Amino acid sequence: MSTLANARDVLRLMARLQRDLTVTDVAGALDLPKSSVSRTLSMMAEYGFLDRDPMSRAYRPGELVMEASYHFRVSRSTASLLEEELARLVTDIGYTGYVDVLDGAESLVLHMRIGTVGALQAYTPAGTRAPAYASSMGRALLSRLDDAQVLRLVDPRLEQSTGTAPRTPGELVSCLARVRADGWESSRGEYVPNVAGISAAVLDGDTGQVFGIGIALPAPELRDENEARFGRAVRDAALRVGKRIGDPYWLRYAESGAAR
Repeated sequence: MSTLANARDVLRLMARLQRDLTVTDVAGALDLPKSSVSRTLSMMAEYGFLDRDPMSRAYRPGELVMEASYHFRVSRSTASLLEEELARLVTDIGYTGYVDVLDGAESLVLHMRIGTVGALQAYTPAGTRAPAYASSMGRALLSRLDDAQVLRLVDPRLEQSTGTAPRTPGELVSCLARVRADGWESSRGEYVPNVAGISAAVLDGDTGQVFGIGIALPAPELRDENEARFGRAVRDAALRVGKRIGDPYWLRYAESGAAR
């Protein structure tokens, strides 16, 4: 494997683990000889890609990586990256798409992109709010919190659950566990009648905000034979953004091979 490929894998490992790395860490994770890892890390430090802590002797992102990361952050927000992915998603699938943010216990629409197929009986333009538990978008957003946070946030009566939405806190917790495993959520005729949805979410580590991306289509048009395909498409859109912003969930998801 080339030095450049090794350096790429080191940076990917650092992003996934979110901590400084030792030679032993890298050698074990990448299954490489310690001598090879030591040379790679030393070279990366020499050229500014890594810094080495003088006490622990562990490596952390260097000046060049931090400068590049800062430039990326100031020029490309998470929401703007999701809007770019949404444009591609809507073009590929044809249905209307949304970018939302979790605002308290509600999902808040930030951006809507009208599709070319599947006219909806009702649209939810930017500024529309809905109880997060009552739609695929909202549950995708909630899945990025832990269960204790969700139960503190959500009204336990779940009074606005309709269609396939969970009716009890226990059902909601079980649903969110499945969303975390699959990477996406679906709904049929829930908060917005006769509309189905498929959604996924990313966590912006800098702001702590959870953003969602998804599609909406007439409920009869979401069928067993296309649900998984649409789910993978939405999940992969979130995955691409998640990897770019260093979202630990999506970094682990990609590493596990579950997205294949």
